[in-house]
Amino acid sequence: MTAAPQNRGPGRARALWLFVATFVVAWAPSADGDIWWHLAAGREMARTHALLWTDPFSSGAAGRPWIDVHWLFQLAVYAIFAVAGLSGLVVVKCTMVAAGAMVLRAAVVQSPAARRAEALFAVTMVAALFVCRPLLLVRPIIPTLLLLAIYFRRLESFRRDSHLRSLLGLPLLQIIWSNLQGLAVLGPALVAAYAVGALLCHVRTHGDGEAASARRLRWLLACLAGCLLACLITPFGLRAPRLAWQLLLRLIPGAANVYSANIAENVPPWSLASTAREQFWHLRWFLAFVVASFVAGRRRLVASHCLIVVALVALAVVANRNILLLYWMGTPIAAINYERAWRAQIVSVRRHWPRRWPWLVGAAALLPVGLLALAIAAALQEPTIAEAAPWRAPVQSTDVLERRPGSGTIFAADNYGGYLIWRLYPRFRPYMDTRLVLRSADEFAEYLALADHPETFDAWEQRFHFDYVLLPTAYPDRYLGLIARLYQGTTWELIFTDGTETLFARAAATNEAWDLERRATTERILRDLTGRFGGHPRLHQAARLQLAVLELALGAAEEAERALAGLQTADADLIRARCRLAMGDTGGAQTLAEQVMRSDPEDGRPLDILALLALRRGDVHEAAAFLSRALAIDPDDGDALRMLSELERSATAVH
Repeated sequence: MTAAPQNRGPGRARALWLFVATFVVAWAPSADGDIWWHLAAGREMARTHALLWTDPFSSGAAGRPWIDVHWLFQLAVYAIFAVAGLSGLVVVKCTMVAAGAMVLRAAVVQSPAARRAEALFAVTMVAALFVCRPLLLVRPIIPTLLLLAIYFRRLESFRRDSHLRSLLGLPLLQIIWSNLQGLAVLGPALVAAYAVGALLCHVRTHGDGEAASARRLRWLLACLAGCLLACLITPFGLRAPRLAWQLLLRLIPGAANVYSANIAENVPPWSLASTAREQFWHLRWFLAFVVASFVAGRRRLVASHCLIVVALVALAVVANRNILLLYWMGTPIAAINYERAWRAQIVSVRRHWPRRWPWLVGAAALLPVGLLALAIAAALQEPTIAEAAPWRAPVQSTDVLERRPGSGTIFAADNYGGYLIWRLYPRFRPYMDTRLVLRSADEFAEYLALADHPETFDAWEQRFHFDYVLLPTAYPDRYLGLIARLYQGTTWELIFTDGTETLFARAAATNEAWDLERRATTERILRDLTGRFGGHPRLHQAARLQLAVLELALGAAEEAERALAGLQTADADLIRARCRLAMGDTGGAQTLAEQVMRSDPEDGRPLDILALLALRRGDVHEAAAFLSRALAIDPDDGDALRMLSELERSATAVH
């Protein structure tokens, strides 16, 4: 009578560890720009008691039809926010991720034999989610993860025992899913994968089992039909799945696809610049882990599992945002595959290394402890979840705008648009936000060209006559050139910056313009940064670095050096070197660049500075040599590529 509870004890402990570990891994402040327009949409629907059929928020797409497939998600997050704020949203996100992991665990351990794979699944799932934490954002992907887990468990149950009850609830869940996110089409896709697997099984089955296999296939096809019909039960009918298809096409890489090339999360992981590509160093290892699982379990492979993994690998290779989906579904499938060879491997290891076996068991037992400790340490380093992640929302500039009288339109970075809508609608409207479903490819390309070619902004802006311009200096940094042009021109004046946000208003006869070449201005900004980030040294340092980059870009090299006072890092020294270069101190610039290069020979940035110095001396060959070395270290080094291109153009012009 007491054996069963004793046997369940380790399983309960592993389940508790998995829940806690995945909850902690997901713990991070909101860093996604989309959540703000989702909240604004939920608030507007709650206010008007009606769905949003056209865009009410932006000035550039006002009145255009809006297929708002996220309407149910928006109402839900607004309700949570109204009760518990941003903290509540983060806690609910963490809970849903942990609950989804528990559902996937249940799918893995449905049979007593399969429980051997539980530990492998739990450790791998936590590790996989930890390395892609930046993708675990407060956005509709989170309920999609939970629903994917439920579908997978139900379909695995049906594959194992053929009970119709496992499929009955899926079409109803599909109705909810279809009103939460466009990725709801993944539901029918999963069912279709199991239907194809059942079809292949039926083709191979003869004799007594043929009727049973035919019945399983019919039930799966009926479930698939029900889920497909459920996709249409939204306020938008056929337009919702059609939109999902259009969004999928936007992920296909290509020179003509402006959405794939210029939206960071849509870029293929191996096409990213080297610094960004390093974020996904783990992808090749995970792929090797999954492929090895199919090799290990090759004698009893499940066709539906093969189809799911192949499809998710294709999606992950096309766009880095889909890596999370691959890890989420690939981990339980790999664990199930390894389970089939698990016992044989354990027996083999114990036979070949009997003396090392206790050490191996001890090391394996320490791995979950180490993973949980790592996740907790990472969570403790995060800023408060009660506020947006630093620099991901223009909080300070929005405070300034909120205090100003009147109303108007704002030209802002698209990732700022959602926050402006949330805080300032209806008084102020941004020209653009991240709802790019409202924009044509030509419009988006035109918008991007303004940052890449700042000299075109004045003529383009005359069509709209904005009241304000709000741009970031980083995340991304492509707006620095436009910021410099606005600051140095006569049409706009800078009325606020903290080094990370820059807010411009139309030039007027006021005393509001900020002069970043004045010492008092720099000291005022530094005092503000100390007040905000003094308790977080890492964030404080990053804020000062961004302020220095901004001031250097605007020609205030002396003030940029002042912003860096006391910082002894390679990043600070490289900015100092560029300040020295801007002020004509070539010797000081060279000394700093060489100092950084000696401390880290694998850093190509000092080579760019040395190349600039060589060009100033007129030594083209030495400059080319430095640039070649820099590109050997980092083939995506933008400064090196630009200088090398200019050298090639100069050489061509001479010849």
